[in-house]
Amino acid sequence: MSLYESAGGAPAMFALAADFHARCLADPVLEHPFSHTGNPEHVQRLADYWGEVLGGPPVFSSRYGGHERMLRMHANQGADADLGDRFLACFVAAMASSGIPEPVRPPLTAYMRWATDEVMSYSPRDAVVPSGLRMPHWDVDGLVTG
Repeated sequence: MSLYESAGGAPAMFALAADFHARCLADPVLEHPFSHTGNPEHVQRLADYWGEVLGGPPVFSSRYGGHERMLRMHANQGADADLGDRFLACFVAAMASSGIPEPVRPPLTAYMRWATDEVMSYSPRDAVVPSGLRMPHWDVDGLVTG
């Protein structure tokens, strides 16, 4: 069973994304980037992205351009160094309050640490997101390669 299914599928991903988004808006550092997404569908897109990475259907890739597109949207922002830690803390709190089952939380936390580190690596103004990046896939043992 995939992490997506173990977490509760599309409804759980949406609940997690909605709770997470609200927490980011309440954070004094994360509020600025999250209040300026410019997209009223941000929560749904976030849910679709996480769902796909965690073993759900390829909704984000088919509708919005996949992993490379997501990285390009977030690249070159010159983000504060603690943004990643704040992001992860909001995610962990959102998992608990949105009902993500306890056994699924450690691998999701590991995924989010990895994902946050990746996004932050492209934060410098001169960073270049390479072309041809594939959507990562994550399971209970971590990043699926090959």
